[in-house]
Amino acid sequence: MNKTLTFMLLAVAACMAAVGACDKTDGISVVPQFSTITSDPATPMAGDTLTLTAHQSVKGKLIYSATYNWAFRYFDDSLQRDTTVRRQEQVVYDYVGGPDPQMGLRLPAYVSATRLYVTLTASYGLSGQTEQGQIFGQASASATVTLQPKTFVPQQ
Repeated sequence: MNKTLTFMLLAVAACMAAVGACDKTDGISVVPQFSTITSDPATPMAGDTLTLTAHQSVKGKLIYSATYNWAFRYFDDSLQRDTTVRRQEQVVYDYVGGPDPQMGLRLPAYVSATRLYVTLTASYGLSGQTEQGQIFGQASASATVTLQPKTFVPQQ
């Protein structure tokens, strides 16, 4: 009987030690943070298709979904108006560390703007809670992309 009691006490002590050793942040969701947005090509011109990438300086953790709202704004000199293009993308964000969000955009061939203003607002559905107890999270980033002036080459 003494051996059984000793064995049971050791088993209970081992379980308590294992529970105490658990990381206190295991159930804490982390919302990604963005550092920059880059464009490929780096200096596009009218008519080009470019890929914009928002680079995460902090990867997310315990996130099940992401909604990316992109806004692209430029002033078109030839039309003398501000133009904004909006795109939305919903994705399944990996359990730990989803990929950097990307969006493609084809610039109209007639655009004579010199700058493209890019804004990304991301909303996340969290699998856990943040340290503040939130179950949803947001992050945003913005950038300015310089556009090459399009040169007109007359046909011969």
